[in-house]
Amino acid sequence: MIKPLKQSGCFSIPAIILLWVSVALQGCATKSLTEARNQFYRGDVQKAVETLQDENRIPKRNKLLLFMEKGMALHEVGDYKGSIETLLKASELIREQDVISVTKQSASLITSEWVMEYKGEYSERLWVHTYLMMNFLLTGQNEEALVEAKQALQMYDDFPEPLKKDYFSRALIALCFESLGEINGAYIEYKKLSEALSDASIIAPELYRLAVRLGFSDDALIYEKMISEAYLSYLKENPSSELVVFIGTGSIPKKVPGDIVIPPAYRFSFPQYLDVERDFNWVEPFESFRKLQGVTVVTNAGEVVKSSLEDRRASVIIKETARVAAKELIARKVDDDAGAAVGALLRIAFFAMEEADTRCWQTLPRSLALLRVPLEPGDHKIQIDVSGKGGMNNKVMLPEFKLDRGSKVFFSIRLGENFSLLSTRME
Repeated sequence: MIKPLKQSGCFSIPAIILLWVSVALQGCATKSLTEARNQFYRGDVQKAVETLQDENRIPKRNKLLLFMEKGMALHEVGDYKGSIETLLKASELIREQDVISVTKQSASLITSEWVMEYKGEYSERLWVHTYLMMNFLLTGQNEEALVEAKQALQMYDDFPEPLKKDYFSRALIALCFESLGEINGAYIEYKKLSEALSDASIIAPELYRLAVRLGFSDDALIYEKMISEAYLSYLKENPSSELVVFIGTGSIPKKVPGDIVIPPAYRFSFPQYLDVERDFNWVEPFESFRKLQGVTVVTNAGEVVKSSLEDRRASVIIKETARVAAKELIARKVDDDAGAAVGALLRIAFFAMEEADTRCWQTLPRSLALLRVPLEPGDHKIQIDVSGKGGMNNKVMLPEFKLDRGSKVFFSIRLGENFSLLSTRME
C-alpha cells in the first residue's frame, strides 16, 4: 500500500522532482553556447559572436562560460576592445563566486553539480588573464597588460602544481614586464620558466639578452653557451625591433563523464579528460624564403587543464560520495513514509540525475605558442609555418608591416582542429 507523501528531511518529494525537472530544463538553456561553439569551429566566428550577443539567454549558472566563450570569439574576430570588456566580466564573476550559496550547495547534494554556477578549472581562470594580457598588448595598453600579468602570477602562486606546465602564460607575463621596461621583472619570470621547462635552452636567447642588459655577465656567459652560433651572432648585432605572434591551434579536449555503477542503484559520476595529447610540433618564421631566428614557447593546454582537474579530484570524490549517501538516506526515508514503490521510483530518478559536471571552456585551443622574432627596423613580409601531428600544417602569410626602431608588432593567429586558418589579426 502506498502511503501519503510526507516531508523527507528538509526536502519534500515534489520539491525533489521539481529540482530534477529544473536541472533537465536548464540543460536546454545551453543551446546557444553549443551553437556558438559549432559556428566557431566551422570558421564562422563572427556568427558565433552574434549568437552569444544576448547574454540574458544564458542562465546565471553558465554565465562564466558565456563570458569565456564570447571573449574568445571576440578576440578571434579582432574585436579586442569587446573581448577585454567581456573577459573582465569573467574575471569579476570569478571573484564574486568565492561567496558560496548555501541553498544551491544543498540542492546540488540531491541533484548534481549542474545546478551550481560554473566556476572554471584553475587553468581556465588563469587563461582569462592570459587572453586579457594578449588583448591589452594587441591594443597597445601595456600598463593594463601588466596588471593582468600580476593577477596571473597570483594564480601561479595559489596553484603552483596544476599550472606549472603552462609555459605560454609565464612567457607572456615576462613579455608584459618587458613591454613596460621592467627588465628585472621579466628576467625573474624567464628564470622561473627556465626552471619549469625540461629544456632551458628553449628560452636561453631571452635570458642571455636580458642578462646582458642588466649587466649580469656571469649569467650571460652561461646562457651564451646554450645558443647556436648563428642566433648568437644575430643577437650580438642587437636588432632593436621585434615581431611577436600568439598562435592557438586545434580545440581543447572536452570533459567527459566517468561513471561507476554499484548495483542495485548506486551511480558515481566524475568528470575527466581523456585525450590530452599535444597537436603541435613546431613553428618557423620565414622572410623571402629565409628562415628567421626566434624563440617559441608552447603550452599543451589539454595537459594543463587535466592537471587542474586532477588537483581537485579529492574534493570532487568527497562531494560525489556525500551526494550518493544523502540520496540513499532520503530514499530510505521515503520507503518508510510513502512505501517501497515510491522509494524505488525515487532511486531511479536519483540514478538518472547523477551526471558528472562536464562543463568547460570549449573554444580554447589545444596548444598555445608564443613566438618572438627579433628584427631590424623597416618593412617586413613574413610567413609563419606551423606544423602539427599527423601531417597537419599551415603556412600563414602575415600582412606586410613596418617596424620602427625599438618597436614591437603583435599578431594573433588561430588554427582550427585540422589546422585550417580561423583568424589572423594584428594590432
